[in-house]
Amino acid sequence: MEKMLNIVLFGPPGAGKGTQSENLISKYGLVHLSTGDILRSEIARGTSLGTKAKEIMDRGELVSDEIVIGMIESKLDENTHAKGFIFDGFPRTAAQAVALDDLLQKKGTGISGMLALEVDDEELTKRLLLRGRDSGRPDDRDETVIRRRIQEYNNKTLPLKNYYHEQGKFHSIDGIGTIDEIFKSLVERIVFLNAEMDLTALETDLEHLDLTIQDFEVADDIAPELLLEIDAIKRAEAEEEEEKRAKVKISKQSTVSSKQSAAGSSKAPVKKSSPKKASAKKKVAVKKAVAKKPVKKAGPKKAAKKVAKASKKVTKKPIKKASKKKVTPKKTSPKKVVAKKKVAKKIVKKVVKKLEKKATAKNKKRK
Repeated sequence: MEKMLNIVLFGPPGAGKGTQSENLISKYGLVHLSTGDILRSEIARGTSLGTKAKEIMDRGELVSDEIVIGMIESKLDENTHAKGFIFDGFPRTAAQAVALDDLLQKKGTGISGMLALEVDDEELTKRLLLRGRDSGRPDDRDETVIRRRIQEYNNKTLPLKNYYHEQGKFHSIDGIGTIDEIFKSLVERIVFLNAEMDLTALETDLEHLDLTIQDFEVADDIAPELLLEIDAIKRAEAEEEEEKRAKVKISKQSTVSSKQSAAGSSKAPVKKSSPKKASAKKKVAVKKAVAKKPVKKAGPKKAAKKVAKASKKVTKKPIKKASKKKVTPKKTSPKKVVAKKKVAKKIVKKVVKKLEKKATAKNKKRK
């Protein structure tokens, strides 16, 4: 799978998780994975996992994590082109979170972040009592039951929050405010998550190239020399091309000169004429010879000498190679690491572009 936005949306009963989940799905084109919905779907379709789950539920037992993970994997395989997923109702424990991480890693992706809608207990109680009055749900009308549910949620989810916090993926969102205000906070956090994912992808690429921070520091120091080296290579190629063109030109001149010499040395056919005409022509030829001296045409040997002289003039100029400077990696304080990375990225991009142009030029010459 390509880079995906996978969110664990968390929140206690009454935090507004369902409403914000729908908004996020609409904005980012994510697939909603609710374990309850998946379970009912698998049972309705009569799949092997659904059949096993139904048998367990009929006995009054909880469906195992293994079966739930199997159902989630089935949904992932059905949506390989999805931009990402919102996990709702799963994971609920640290063990389930570990199982989910293993599954996503196998699919070439992972959890981008856990977004937890935080609302204090008193506000939650008010919301649920109001919801119970409007919807008629019995579990939302008894304050004692509501407070017990909230406490149970807090106790069970604390280890899960710690699990994602240790991975640097836990993000607390203030769940008090208007729907639009809370949604804006979620979007801002997702922008941050996307930036983090891009940085992680870059770091992974650098790891594949066996590059470290010290390599960036060295690149920062030797980049000017690399650019000089590239310029020297370009000049050498240009001079080599100029030399080839000069040799071709000299070769053509030599061929023309040889043809002219051969034409001058060949004998023209002699026409027979009467004695009187021959005598008259002879007199005219003598007068012309006196008036104009004959022009000597260069023979093959002289033409060859000219070619030799011209070829000596076209010589390849020696190219000074930039000296390779041994650079000892400098120790950099943590504050300067980020700045060094940015500078090094720009330098590496420039060098790569120049080398790519060089490779393209060489390919064109071969063609």
